[in-house]
Amino acid sequence: MTSPHKANETGTEDGVFDGVSALLVAYIDNAGLARSKVLPRARLDTAAAGGATISRSVASLLAVDDAVLSTPNIDAAIGDLRCIPDLGALAVLDAERGLAWAPSDLCRLDGAPDPICQRTALKDVLATAEVAGFDFTVGFELEFSVFRGTKDDPVLAHAGPGYGNTPFIELEAFHLDLLEALAAAGVPVSQLHPEYGNGQLEVSLEPADPVTAADQFLLARLVIARTAQAHGLLVSFSPVPVPGEATNGCHIHLSARRDGRNVFHDPNSPTGIGVAGEHMIAGVLAHVGDTVALLGGSVLSFTRLRPHSWAGSYICWGKGNREASVRYMAGQQGREDAQANMELKVADAAANPYLAVAAFLAMALDGVDKDLTLSPEITVDPDTLTEAERAERGVRTFSPDLGQALVALESSELVTRTFHPLLLEAYLTVRRHEWTTYGRMVAEEVAARLRFRY
Repeated sequence: MTSPHKANETGTEDGVFDGVSALLVAYIDNAGLARSKVLPRARLDTAAAGGATISRSVASLLAVDDAVLSTPNIDAAIGDLRCIPDLGALAVLDAERGLAWAPSDLCRLDGAPDPICQRTALKDVLATAEVAGFDFTVGFELEFSVFRGTKDDPVLAHAGPGYGNTPFIELEAFHLDLLEALAAAGVPVSQLHPEYGNGQLEVSLEPADPVTAADQFLLARLVIARTAQAHGLLVSFSPVPVPGEATNGCHIHLSARRDGRNVFHDPNSPTGIGVAGEHMIAGVLAHVGDTVALLGGSVLSFTRLRPHSWAGSYICWGKGNREASVRYMAGQQGREDAQANMELKVADAAANPYLAVAAFLAMALDGVDKDLTLSPEITVDPDTLTEAERAERGVRTFSPDLGQALVALESSELVTRTFHPLLLEAYLTVRRHEWTTYGRMVAEEVAARLRFRY
């Protein structure tokens, strides 16, 4: 299924820029950081075709600490691209001031998508899914931490209890303004609530086609940060904003339909899952260990992946199992065809969402292509099993750190055939810098340095 979003070719003829005085042209890089350029009103007539200039290195080789890197095939000093905004996804952030936002594709000067464009990489995977007859839908659950004080002296904005009335009341104005701001920006929300941890909140976005879902993930983060600032609050989407406190995930839900039917629901199957759905889950389990560096990618992502944190730190699946990397969601009785899906719990907001979703879809499609057999579900917390029991049931663990995960990523046949070599080269370079720079530091120091980068 190709993305419905295509850049308009006709300037302002359709009124897309009515009331807009500035356009934030946004993208997210290989370090998982959202970046942008701002086009003034005078430039909007040519925005659809011209976009904004960006150097190739800034687009693909800026690290989490803004170190400018080079690779054998991408010189940091050479080459320009255009960030072409997708006006079909334009959203108004501030109607009074005329500030709008749009995600962008990274294009060469001749207008063609550049191989390093992560958004295009997701579209390419969707084209493969369309040929196979699948229609995918993706939904994000975004956890984040809210602080009072300053970046130098932050204090978690609530002390629980988890999911409680008290933290809602303490941050009631922020909660309500955030819901209003997300709705005004066109980001559909299914729910917002205080999460388990101190200072932690979660917003669940309504499912959408994969490109739109990733776009709305970026937009939601921006709206959350702007609303927090208006309330004198700070926000961190870091996987581990404060060691010892609850960690932040970004769970990704995947639904798939073929011939109009949900492949994750079959009442005649022993598992309750359709044949294609079982193959998809098996495909994810076969490859998620090698792709985990795309699903998080920060040094802190691996600090998060520990048992008893509901982070899915074991490679296995189970119905409603929050300690499994793949959690099968059967749906409410009587509504299974509309709701059944699989949830990937190991992802977090340090990832580039386009690459994370592309990897998720590629794993699922590979399971179908190869008719992979789904292993028996794990019906208990996998950490309660002995090592022998886990081995017998096929339960595995992830790489213990980012360094080893990057080795697995680079050697993955699935990854190398899914992503363009230049994109993969740039991604590995950026993440290896993070590993060599921060991999030997204690978690407290890394968390403090990166807390407000995400």
